[in-house]
Formats: sequence, structure tokens, C-alpha cells
Amino acid sequence: MTDTVWLFDLDNTLHNADAGIFGLINRAMTDYMAQRLHLDTEAASKLRQDYWHRYGATLAGLSIHHPEIDIHEFLRESHPLADILAALSPIAGTRDALARLPGRKAVFSNGPSFYVAAVIDALGLGDAFERLLGTDDFGLLYKPDAQSYRNVCAMLDTDPARCIMVDDSPANLHAAKALGMRTVWYGAQAHALPFVDAAARNMAELAEAGLRVLKCQQQPTPRGTTWAKPAQ
Repeated sequence: MTDTVWLFDLDNTLHNADAGIFGLINRAMTDYMAQRLHLDTEAASKLRQDYWHRYGATLAGLSIHHPEIDIHEFLRESHPLADILAALSPIAGTRDALARLPGRKAVFSNGPSFYVAAVIDALGLGDAFERLLGTDDFGLLYKPDAQSYRNVCAMLDTDPARCIMVDDSPANLHAAKALGMRTVWYGAQAHALPFVDAAARNMAELAEAGLRVLKCQQQPTPRGTTWAKPAQ
């Protein structure tokens, strides 16, 4: 395929997860870890945060250090959909921004597929995306693991050079750029970085920034280029 493929993160990119949903998920993860690992709540919370900081995803730490844990069960128990959907906080202008960006679009999330599908459906954005991909779709891997990006590209029958990654995480964008993708940092803290092609603080800016990046995509930077920090 030669069409541009937009890879959109989900949490804090297509909805405001910090407004309440992340708190629900974190508490559910902590409760699950406390029960299964026989820890008190404080110790389980510290371990959850440690795994998230060290590996980019709590499930990664559990997979590495606790093979006795059923990861699919962990994902189910840590994403209580009824509570999550009740706390969903849409981002104004999302549908309009998506409509302005030509090309194929997919959601690429570290969340489980059932959660991704439920949130996108509740946001009314299902028709905007070709695929909705969660961690269990691409091998129980996670961003910024490079293999997760490769697996997603294979599933979409595309090459990283044809992809534009939109994410609120600089670490995820750094990995995307290293594979040859173009990158857009979305969020209130977004700003110029060596591996960021454009930064957008709201959906109106995202549409404009995305179109600028798209124009540059026909002249991709060769692999192996050293990225210098943009002049201030």
C-alpha cells in the first residue's frame, strides 16, 4: 500500500483519559496486583508505577517478573468498562480534525482491544478508522517497543515510511521516528523536539500540523539521519 496511514494513540489523544479514566484503571490494576501478588495496596501501587516507568506498560513488568499472572485476565480486570464509559471525557473538535486529514487511519493503543473498541464506539468515531488495534491484537506488546510498531504496520499492509504517528507520549514518538515514521506530538505540553515533526496542543492545531507533515511525507528523511534539535 502506498497511501498515508495515520496511527493515532487513544488515551489522552482521542479522549481526555487524565480526566478520570486513568484513575479508574490505575486503581483496578493496583487492586488486581494486590490480590494476585499478595501485596498491600501501597506496595501494589508502587510496583505498578515502577513497572510502568521501567517498561512503558504495567503488563510488561508483569509478563517479565510474574509469569504466573494471566495477562488477559489482568487486562479484563483492570479495565472496568461500565465505570470507564461513564467517566469518558471527549476532546472537542476531534471528529472535524480527523475528517481534515486525508489517508487511512488506525488506532494504535497499549490498551486491550475490547477497551479500544468500546471507547471509540462511545466517542462516535468508529467510522473514522480502518482498524482499532490494542495490545492483544499485535502480540501483547506495547509502545515504545519497536516490534509493536512493526507488527501494526504488517497488519495494515504498510511501511513505516508511509505512517504518521500521533501520540501524547514523546517516548512513543521517539520510537516511531527511529523506524522512519513522521510524528505529531499532541497535548497541552507539546513542543519542538528533535524527533517531532510537528506539535499540536488542541484539535484545531492537530489538523493544521498534520497537513503540514503530510506535505513533507513525499520526501522522507533517509534512515540513519541524525536528528538535530530545531532552531529556537
